[in-house]
Amino acid sequence: MSYYIISTDHCVFLTCEGISSLDEMTAAWREVQDELAEKNLNRVLVDVTALRTSPTTAELFDLAKLFWHDGFPGFERIALVVRWDQSRLAKSLEMLVRTLGMWLTVFVSEEQAEAWVLEGTQDEQAVEAFAQ
Repeated sequence: MSYYIISTDHCVFLTCEGISSLDEMTAAWREVQDELAEKNLNRVLVDVTALRTSPTTAELFDLAKLFWHDGFPGFERIALVVRWDQSRLAKSLEMLVRTLGMWLTVFVSEEQAEAWVLEGTQDEQAVEAFAQ
């Protein structure tokens, strides 16, 4: 799996592609955690539309635990962008993560995800200006 991490003043963007394993997802998420802690941020947009693998049910629980980690800065929002064929599993992940007290929302539109995750930040104005 390859992944890209981009930080702005208000959010960290993680894009994953290819074939992934739980170990690779864990490594990518740890880098996101480091970036969030370094910049004192609490919003993340994760785009997995280019992934060619789907997690098993057991891995889904492990991913939920991965998003929730003791000592990790509290999230205000996590947006997860998926393809239509990934949405059933993603909605299960959303439910699991929300039971842990974190706000993760699944989207099939990157634009809607970005607008939601940046809602109330200065980056939201930049998204609106870009859309016009």
